[in-house]
Amino acid sequence: MLSSPEAKAKAESPDTLKAIEAGFGTAFVAVKDKLGDSWQDVQTIYQMGFDASFDMKPEVKYAVIGALAYLVSPFDLLPERFLGAFGLADDIAVLHFALQFAKPEIERYKAFKAAPKPATPVAPTTNNT
Repeated sequence: MLSSPEAKAKAESPDTLKAIEAGFGTAFVAVKDKLGDSWQDVQTIYQMGFDASFDMKPEVKYAVIGALAYLVSPFDLLPERFLGAFGLADDIAVLHFALQFAKPEIERYKAFKAAPKPATPVAPTTNNT
């Protein structure tokens, strides 16, 4: 289940997040051409997963982090090292599932990023001369 304590711990683990950060660029390049128009949404779910200022629904966060971890993991159902480009089919299927599951949050995140941010108040300075 997506909201299990184990999924939460794994999704919020610094090790998981570091592994995704380290491997995302290479893994993304491998699947980008096969994603069609969805490649921008994959970049968005990556940004959402690491944006602490965005209050993402927990179940979506777990699905997104899980899909990204699966993408960068060398262990999967159809390993690319043995099957070449055909081995990317499972990675793409997992990403498409995560994108469909996260679609409302992707739209909310885009609106969140586009919204003007409130100005930070500046404390007045006093001149005691």
